Amino acid sequence: MTRCFARAQEGQALVEFALVAPVLLLLVVGIFEFGRAWNAHQGVTDAAREGARAAVVADPLMTTDSVRAVVRNALARAALDPGLATIELSGVGDPTGEPARVRVRYPYHFGFLKPMGAVLGNAGTVTLGTAFVMRNE
Repeated sequence: MTRCFARAQEGQALVEFALVAPVLLLLVVGIFEFGRAWNAHQGVTDAAREGARAAVVADPLMTTDSVRAVVRNALARAALDPGLATIELSGVGDPTGEPARVRVRYPYHFGFLKPMGAVLGNAGTVTLGTAFVMRNE
């Protein structure tokens, strides 16, 4: 009778692995995807900061178009498509002490988790955004 129970447990480890492997794989892929999203958010944040700094420096040649160019160049350096970004500016060229604001929004598409996002209803896309306010010099 003991021998019968020993034979019944031979494939137990394989079955347990088959049950746990998809969950573990999804966890690893999720960590990878959210790491990529965090990296993209850091690129958007750095681009907005550079744009805000360019907007407040006392330079008569600095216009809203040149501030947008600074933000787009920073996004391109971060390997993000500048054409997808929404850039909002206010206060560029205002008098000293007045605030200038740069806001950047960027849609981020989850590559590996996109099918999961479609099931959850957001189609695997989030909008990353940040804003910086600095006083004109």
